[in-house]
Amino acid sequence: MGLSTDYVLCFLQKMFPSILKQLIRNRTVIKQSYSSFKDVSTNGTSITQILKNEIIPLNTDENKKLANDTEEKLPTTKDPGEASVELSETDRVRALNQSTVRDYSGVYPYIRQGSIFASSINDSDFLKELLKLGVNFYKLEKNLESIPFIQGLRFEDVKDHIILLKELGLETHAIGNVITNNPFILKEDLEDLNVRVNYLQYKKFTNAMIARIIEKNPNWLSQSTQEIDNKLGFFQSNFNLSGDEVRLLAVSCPRLVTWELEKVKLNIFVLKEEMGLLPEEMKKVILKKPKIFLNGQHRLLKTFDYLHNTMKIAIETIVETPEILTCRQTRLMQRHMFLEKLGRVQYNPKKPNYVALTTLVSGTDSHFATEVAKSSVAAYNEFLKSL
Repeated sequence: MGLSTDYVLCFLQKMFPSILKQLIRNRTVIKQSYSSFKDVSTNGTSITQILKNEIIPLNTDENKKLANDTEEKLPTTKDPGEASVELSETDRVRALNQSTVRDYSGVYPYIRQGSIFASSINDSDFLKELLKLGVNFYKLEKNLESIPFIQGLRFEDVKDHIILLKELGLETHAIGNVITNNPFILKEDLEDLNVRVNYLQYKKFTNAMIARIIEKNPNWLSQSTQEIDNKLGFFQSNFNLSGDEVRLLAVSCPRLVTWELEKVKLNIFVLKEEMGLLPEEMKKVILKKPKIFLNGQHRLLKTFDYLHNTMKIAIETIVETPEILTCRQTRLMQRHMFLEKLGRVQYNPKKPNYVALTTLVSGTDSHFATEVAKSSVAAYNEFLKSL
């Protein structure tokens, strides 16, 4: 038997906290970008608009009492002669979704009814503008704090922020990616953003460099000029970098500049004290593969220990090909042992049947088994099972 409109509205108004939690818990797994979402015209009010109009404070004693009272007062749809059937919370939410939320199944197969942004996008010109930029609403929705923030914005409030990013040379899809990963950049004072950009320009970063930095690390512009200056100075002094080398580091790995300095210091200790690298060797490592310093110190040390002490790879070789330090020790061990079983362990470039360390730690298992080990995927899988 179908639920009446009165039943649905009464339940929605009185039970909003439970609904909201259930909607968030059951959010759909979006497999494609929202950029292909098509506009749909429809009649009726979206669930988001109803919730805005009829919002009830969360987590209050009065609210809990309301929820309990609703159990008794909700209108019934069963005949007097029928046995009483108690609906579970999941069934109620499902029934509510079927009755209230617009059907998007024919528009975009990966938007399930009840998605918070999907249910209000037709009513918001601002959300439509974000769609044009390629903002991934499913990913954005995972950050619960961003939901009310984004819903409360107008395009007029943030158009100058978007213009600034466009003037720096970011493509439309890149601007969408920045907003997806750091929506609160739209909350930053426009004057502060200009000061941070001007600082980089003063430090001889080109607009192309700045655009790449922001695209690869959307959180960069959310840090103050003083914070960025201190961190660039930290890397310059600890690795004896020139101005050009500081800029190279910032552009090649922007995340490292805004990374927690305490974690970076731990990895510096590992390279210097545990591995015994000299200052010039550490400088070479960070310029060739700065991503190493984003790894945890224990993972870094385990990989180095296996390379140097088990595989007998010289420190000089590791410094020349530092990307091998980014490989997990387990994966490194599996591949090395497979080559050992085949009699193909040969890491000396001056000898026949040389296996480059970079090919050992990169690529898929299929590529490694057939192209590097010159064996088969089946043989490699059987070997892994035997470990």
